[in-house]
Amino acid sequence: MSTTEQSGVTVFPLERPALRPRRLRTSAGTLSLPYFVAGEENRLVSFVARSESSVFDLGNPILLVGSTGCGKTAIALHLAARQSAAAPVDGEPSEVWYYAAIDFARQYAEAVAADDLPPLRTEIDEAAILVIDDLHLIADKPAAQEELALRIESRTLRRLATIVTCRRLPSEVRGLKSLLVSRVLPGLTIPIANPCGETRQLLLREMALHLGLDIDADLLEKLHEDLDRQLPARSLEAALKQIALWCRMNDLPATIDAVAAAVATVGKAEEVSLASIAAAVAKYFQLKLSELRSSSRKQNLVRARSLAMLLGRRMTTKSMHQIGDYFGGRDHTTVLHAIRKTESLLEEDSDLRRAADEVTEKLLAT
Repeated sequence: MSTTEQSGVTVFPLERPALRPRRLRTSAGTLSLPYFVAGEENRLVSFVARSESSVFDLGNPILLVGSTGCGKTAIALHLAARQSAAAPVDGEPSEVWYYAAIDFARQYAEAVAADDLPPLRTEIDEAAILVIDDLHLIADKPAAQEELALRIESRTLRRLATIVTCRRLPSEVRGLKSLLVSRVLPGLTIPIANPCGETRQLLLREMALHLGLDIDADLLEKLHEDLDRQLPARSLEAALKQIALWCRMNDLPATIDAVAAAVATVGKAEEVSLASIAAAVAKYFQLKLSELRSSSRKQNLVRARSLAMLLGRRMTTKSMHQIGDYFGGRDHTTVLHAIRKTESLLEEDSDLRRAADEVTEKLLAT
C-alpha cells in the first residue's frame, strides 16, 4: 500500500531492513500488516517515518517510547531500513544490527565469563546502524547497562545511527542507571501511542482484510465499541484472530457471539484483585505483604499502603469499606483521607508518581 491520508489518518508502508541473521528474533516486528496506520495521536511518528531527510539529522540516538504491542519494533526497523538505503556502503545498503536488549545482556555476560569482550564491543561499535529493542528489560542488569552506555556513547561520538526502544522514558524506569539514561535521552525521543477513535476503526478494517476475515461493518463497529480503549494494535489483531478461530470452530460466518467471545478473551481483562495490588506495591517498595496490611504507622508503610488503597479504588469496583477492611480493618474515613492525600502527593512527588505508574503497568500486563 502506498502512503495515503484520509480524515486525519495516515497510512504508510513499513520498510524492513536485511538484518544480521543471528541477531534476528522471530518476534521482531510481528504485526501482520505491512503498513502503519497513524492518526492524530501519532502525528510525530508519521512525520518522521515518511520524512525524505534522515531522521538522524534531528537527533541521535533515536528513542522510541510506547506500550508493549504499539509498534515500536516495527517503526524502529522501518527507520533502520530507510537509513540503510540512504547511506549505502560500496553500493549496497548499510548493515543493520538488531539486538533485543535482554539478548545483549546475555551475550555481554557470556563474553565476560569467557574473558572475550573485544569482539562484542567491536561488533556494536562498528555497526553502521544499531537497533536495541526493549531497553526496560535490562533494568535489573547494571553491568550490562554500563557496557551498553559506553557503546552508545562511542557510537554517538562517531555519528553512527542508533535506535533504542523502551516501554517508558528510561528516566522513569526503575533500575535503569543514570549513566545509560544520560546516553539515550539526549537524541530524539518519539512517543508512540496506541490507536484510538477513527484510527482504531480503520486499523480493525485493514487487519480484518489482511487476515481474510469476512466480517460486516456493524460487527466491526461493535468490536471497536466493546474492546478496551487502551488496547495496543497487537491486541486488536489478537481479537480479530479470535473471531477467525471462532468462525472455523463453529463453521459459521462472524456473528455477534463471535465478537463477544473475542472481547471476553482479549479486550476485557478480569478485575485486578486487592491482593494482587497489595502484593505488587509491597514488592515495589521491598516490603512484606503482612507489613502493608498491618496497623503500623511507620512513614514508609503509610506511604506504600496509601498508594495501594488509591490503586484499589482506581482499578477495582471495591468500596471504601472493602478496601479498608482488606488493609487492616480501617474505616471508610481513613481510606478516603489516605486516597485524597496520595492523589495530592502524586501531583508533586515524581518518585511516588513513578511508583504508581510502574505498579499499574505491571498489574495491567499480567
